[in-house]
Amino acid sequence: MTWDQDYLKDKSILVIGCGGLAHAALPYLLSSGIGNVTLFDGDLVESSNLNRQHLFTPNDIGKNKALILKEYCSVHFPKVTIFSEERMFEPQSEKLVMAFDLVFDFTDRLTTKVDLAQHFEKQRIPLFYAAAQMNAGSSAFIHLNSITSAMLFGHIQDASKVERDCTVDGVWPTAVAAVGIHVAHQALQFLTLTPCPFVGAIDYFDGNTGLWSRFHFNPKQKNSNSATTIQALLRDRDTPIYFLGENDSLPAGVISVTASELKEVIEKVNRPCILLCETGMRAKAAAEQLSKHFNFPILSWNQKLDSFLLLLHESNV
Repeated sequence: MTWDQDYLKDKSILVIGCGGLAHAALPYLLSSGIGNVTLFDGDLVESSNLNRQHLFTPNDIGKNKALILKEYCSVHFPKVTIFSEERMFEPQSEKLVMAFDLVFDFTDRLTTKVDLAQHFEKQRIPLFYAAAQMNAGSSAFIHLNSITSAMLFGHIQDASKVERDCTVDGVWPTAVAAVGIHVAHQALQFLTLTPCPFVGAIDYFDGNTGLWSRFHFNPKQKNSNSATTIQALLRDRDTPIYFLGENDSLPAGVISVTASELKEVIEKVNRPCILLCETGMRAKAAAEQLSKHFNFPILSWNQKLDSFLLLLHESNV
């Protein structure tokens, strides 16, 4: 493991659609440490599902998919808190109490996908779109600095007129698995504050070649009007400075926090801040990730801690 399991155990995810994509992604998400999951699906298990929805058995035919998937996960991941709703998620009428860190759209209807993308975009909750059809698939991340629902679906005038049906077109089980695992990996990058190269792009899987392609919708551009620097923030003596980890020799004004606390701490101060760590690597990754959540600068010192402490001393002289 390259991250702290205790960090992920407090994360909550929402999975909408308990078919093949969920079967491919969910075991890896939960085995990685995610502690809370809510499942939505109103469909019943059918015999035609079993070739790609491999967590179901013939004994599950006729039973609700969300319920059976919850039972499976409860046995294999007993430390995870799991809720299931034996119905489809209704964006306009849902009143969920739980706050979700990430949503997965694993549904198989285009009209549903459009509605979900628009709904969670308005709620400012990050969502992974995923789809598989025949021998191909795709995924995209919809959130703030990434792509928007309009970028992904804006070319579709009427989703109901371009619906595709797996029962007619068919779908390769391996294509479903490839997309599900791909999205699970990207989700762990996002949740563990690892740099996310998939932001601002849609990924396409071609089952004929077995290769993934990435198409950027809105590559990030430098904004010349917002060139905030570390030095500029240090001139404001009230700028929060956070150190990721523990260090008893830190000067006054530098606050030690854990990675799991960082987002909540920044939300409370609600202002530009500086992130530090011993080598600069974790601070850089955290700043890149958290910048997606806030509309003010979050800067990192991408060098060793000693060099920043020297700069801090000089700025206070």
